[in-house]
Amino acid sequence: MPSITHQLAAEAAPLMHGSGWTVRTFTVARDECAALEHPDGRRIKISPARRAGYVRAQVAYPDTSYHLTDADSPSTEMRADRGGKALEEAVRTKLLPVYDEIYPKVLAANEEARKHAAIRAALADRLVSMVPGAEVTRSDPSLVVEYHRRGRIERVTAQVLGDGLNIVTFRYVGDEATAAVMKAYGDVIRRTAPASGDGSGNAREDAR
Repeated sequence: MPSITHQLAAEAAPLMHGSGWTVRTFTVARDECAALEHPDGRRIKISPARRAGYVRAQVAYPDTSYHLTDADSPSTEMRADRGGKALEEAVRTKLLPVYDEIYPKVLAANEEARKHAAIRAALADRLVSMVPGAEVTRSDPSLVVEYHRRGRIERVTAQVLGDGLNIVTFRYVGDEATAAVMKAYGDVIRRTAPASGDGSGNAREDAR
């Protein structure tokens, strides 16, 4: 027999504003829950509330770097016996006004983060290709490229951060190798530098 959360979500789905809402069930700490899901990624979680006979509806966001406040993640509770129409009304009036405003901002922030990650990965790959024997030794929380072999270049480390600050360190590097690698680094910095007057990013190179 379907859980009360699934039953309510199934009744509410065809009443939701905008077509395409579907229902998915899942379990959290043995509680049978349901989610109203839209093709654009929006998701409303329906779960048993602490009060007996009540259910809780709350908006859900994907993992994001966007700063979400408590006000950005509204929730509401209602008696389970009020039915799917009451759930749809509660979602429409209490959750969607905030959710529909914040959700596009979350998607935009995630796309911007994806672009910056691609730029950092490209820089790391270019440094690796320019220093034979170098490799990416860490990707989270920031990319690190390192070369440890003995020889003309004893060690080079590039820490590619996500906030506009990149740290590149060289030890016992010849002039030719230094110029080549720093040129590659400088090319990327020029393409990703903040606009004039924007103090949100910095660049620092340390050569030793």
